[in-house]
Amino acid sequence: MGFALKRAKKILLILMLTVGVICSCCSCAVVKSAVVPMDSSDDNGFIYDIDYMGNELSSQFVDILSVENTHNVSYTFLKGYSNFLNNAFSKNVVTNYDWISALVEKLDIQMVQSDNTYDYVKDLNYYDGSEYFITAAENGIINMFRTSFDQYDPLKRGFLAATLVKACGYDTLYALNCADYYLVSNYNEVATCIELGFLELDDNNCFNQDGYVTNEQFQEVLSELNMISVLKDKTVLTFGDSIMYGEGNNGKGIAELLAEKYMMIPVDYSVSGATFGYTDTSSQISNQIFSALGAGERADIILMDGGTNDMRKVKPGEISEDFEYGVHGRKDFCNGMEYALGILLDNYPNTPVLYIRAHNMEFSLERNELHYGELALDICEKWKIPVVDIFSDTDFSTHDVDIKNKYTKHTKKCVYGDSVHPNQLGYYTYYIPLVSSKITEILETE
Repeated sequence: MGFALKRAKKILLILMLTVGVICSCCSCAVVKSAVVPMDSSDDNGFIYDIDYMGNELSSQFVDILSVENTHNVSYTFLKGYSNFLNNAFSKNVVTNYDWISALVEKLDIQMVQSDNTYDYVKDLNYYDGSEYFITAAENGIINMFRTSFDQYDPLKRGFLAATLVKACGYDTLYALNCADYYLVSNYNEVATCIELGFLELDDNNCFNQDGYVTNEQFQEVLSELNMISVLKDKTVLTFGDSIMYGEGNNGKGIAELLAEKYMMIPVDYSVSGATFGYTDTSSQISNQIFSALGAGERADIILMDGGTNDMRKVKPGEISEDFEYGVHGRKDFCNGMEYALGILLDNYPNTPVLYIRAHNMEFSLERNELHYGELALDICEKWKIPVVDIFSDTDFSTHDVDIKNKYTKHTKKCVYGDSVHPNQLGYYTYYIPLVSSKITEILETE
């Protein structure tokens, strides 16, 4: 049965029930205010005048119940009444149309116009807006050979996951670890969607592929799509220590994970064990910057972390009173960090720099961690460098054994996590959301 015919019968039934209820309560034959206030409207400007619905709509419903007229229904009319039903009976309904249109627009996929020859999505051919689904079909996002597709069916979690992963072209290399995995049809896409943090499992560790996407979940995914639209194809240049490098995630650090989820271009010069201050045994972050300059690297955004190794290897020092970063040396932490920032700002004057303060770590003396961290924040304030503060703005503290076990690297020596190096879940849970959001904010204002 076609989309219009199914929806028309549903709407007509609701109208009949509504009129019946009102007529049983009073002898008035004109519907005035049974379901919504007179002349109310939604965000799309569709007016819910009850007299109009009681007369004009009912005559149109009678007309569209004939199969011959099923494909002549106005898209605006159907969309408007769909919105009315959603407002009257549920404020949390997200439809297939809402999702596919947003997906195509946010990813800037070139539209394919309908010419009424798309037999394998024939139920869409006759309505305005079908070009979104035809575009999705042409780009392999939805199955071109399905015989019908109801635009206004509620959006299901499994469908969102499958279409999102296909639209973005993500690699599907992840295993699906959930209690209802045997019920999931798009196994690889769902696993990828969960791994990248677009959707979460429920409290019973189930994905629930046929569950409806809530408006809250929908808005969160739209926010991610917006970030993809801003960050895609942007080059991210990174300097720092093992946390930037990805020591706890097989060398896949912040730059590589941003590239994986948001399709950025990663250029990573970070080195495990690196410090801002000078030592005989560790790499200096300033030398990483010199290497990038020697290679002629250019970027849209520069990320830098550091300080975790300094608090164990060099003295804190003091923040200088001037901006002559080259005259104070770089023996201690403060002068070393200012030296690195000075080089960056002089050589990349048009590229924004973002500093990332690492999470709260069990392995270090807390007073040192606080002191060096606060010095880093003060230096960034002096040099007008924006900050992502994982230490203060998240609950990622490996003083908590459960957090350490779940979100940091496991080794033979550290069977409950090493407390320092985030694993992939640690990055995607704590680092990537804050970093990607801040980068998006910075680049949108450039």
